[in-house]
Amino acid sequence: MKDYKKYIFDLDYTLLIPDWSKEDDFLRKSIPLDKQKEFFNQKQFILNKYELKFPRYDFKTLSDYFKNYGFNISEEVINGWMIHNGKTIKDKVVDGTIELFDYLKANNKDIIILTSWFSGTQIPRLKRTGLYKYIDQIIAGEDAMKPNLESFKLAIGNTTKEDCIMIGDSIKSDKIGAENAGIDYYIVDEKHSIRNFFNMIISDKDKANCLTSKNKQKVKHK
Repeated sequence: MKDYKKYIFDLDYTLLIPDWSKEDDFLRKSIPLDKQKEFFNQKQFILNKYELKFPRYDFKTLSDYFKNYGFNISEEVINGWMIHNGKTIKDKVVDGTIELFDYLKANNKDIIILTSWFSGTQIPRLKRTGLYKYIDQIIAGEDAMKPNLESFKLAIGNTTKEDCIMIGDSIKSDKIGAENAGIDYYIVDEKHSIRNFFNMIISDKDKANCLTSKNKQKVKHK
């Protein structure tokens, strides 16, 4: 596989598998009871429409957009919601992620997170799962959202496009965004995992070293 300089990763369902079950607990305290059923039925639809209409997430713009649908969600509530999510979302680190990140950093590669959601939620999750220490830069929703070209320009930075690759799970956000930006991509799905990606990029020499190291660990010293 090609030796890239910069590896740009999506976060949710690429590196972390989140449990969103506590996400709405904060909002339930802030939304009138008679509005809650309608709001939670429409919340994801509204967010999807917002992402199609705007280039980035912004507390005020999102608050105003909720009001267009009849929901009075203030900027303060949105900020509290993001903080709540950052504290309460439980994540499972995708198999192979730590080994991949260890390999990339040992070989002086740049690791970038490109996520369309607020950093106030994403950064605490990265810290809690131990991934934050590997990250060179985080491009979040308040900077620019995928698949907008601006988000990819920010992630690419001064690195030549040929030296960048996008790794994500979304055809719409990650594949199409990478194609528009002129960089390579790897789409995570049932047949193409992070573990598979790690096995693709590791060299034959590194494989041999890994096998030797594992065999040494099995030797019992008398």
